[in-house]
Amino acid sequence: MERIVDTADGRFDTRLTGTGNVTFILDHGMMSSHYQWGWLRGELLKQGRVFEYSRLGYGRSTRGKTKRLFTRQADELERVLALLDIKGPFVFIGHSLGAYISLELGRRRPDETAGIVLLDPSHPEVDAELPNWYERTQEEWNRFLYVLSHVRPLAWLIPDDLGARMFTSLPEADRIPMWRNMARKNHWRGTLDEWQAVEANNQHVLEVVEHIVPPVLVLSASDWAGGMPENWLNPELTKRINAAHERFAASLPDAAFHVIPNTNHYTIAGFSEEAATTIVSLIRNAFFK
Repeated sequence: MERIVDTADGRFDTRLTGTGNVTFILDHGMMSSHYQWGWLRGELLKQGRVFEYSRLGYGRSTRGKTKRLFTRQADELERVLALLDIKGPFVFIGHSLGAYISLELGRRRPDETAGIVLLDPSHPEVDAELPNWYERTQEEWNRFLYVLSHVRPLAWLIPDDLGARMFTSLPEADRIPMWRNMARKNHWRGTLDEWQAVEANNQHVLEVVEHIVPPVLVLSASDWAGGMPENWLNPELTKRINAAHERFAASLPDAAFHVIPNTNHYTIAGFSEEAATTIVSLIRNAFFK
């Protein structure tokens, strides 16, 4: 069921589907929306309920009113879950920056949390491995799209059928909604808001990890940048990021590390049917034996 949820923090675009005793709470990465989960959602629905939402600043959700610290975003998500009367047990699944929110919710609700899954997660050591120009380029590209979307809305410039072609690896039903969310004016403002909090979030997550009680899966992409220039300029990049993720797992009290074959930073989180099957198998073995 799709639902717009109004809270004191803002308006959230949400979707709750499926039935079962466990609820999977999905937190997307930066520059994305809840439509990214495609194939993974389908596999998770075989195991229980799935709750997806677009964070404040993305898609049809309104802009956040406070600095985009992951602790505040966790507060916002808790209020949405309470309003919708969604109760555990939970499995919190976060991709990239969304991993911080999943960790924080699992830390706060250890008795309700069957497990936490971090899909190619952000981490200070991961950021340290990225080329210095990478984040600057990403942020400036986001800024350009934000300005462009106010001069001429992207949906005017690129029709739905063409925009959807950027997401052909998603199930067909998610392609146009994913494009329409990214074409919204506020979407790129939300991304810029999150860029401004990256450093603070990276510092604070190091204070959280030792207090995580539930079991955690840290899942790393096998080819971090895919065919992007980062790999051409630094062929060792994926190996170094995998090593950073493995150290991240080792820093958690109860965690396992795996590399997911045939994935990059984006396809690991819903864009690959093969990866979705592998991830859900790992979840079953780790949390529901």
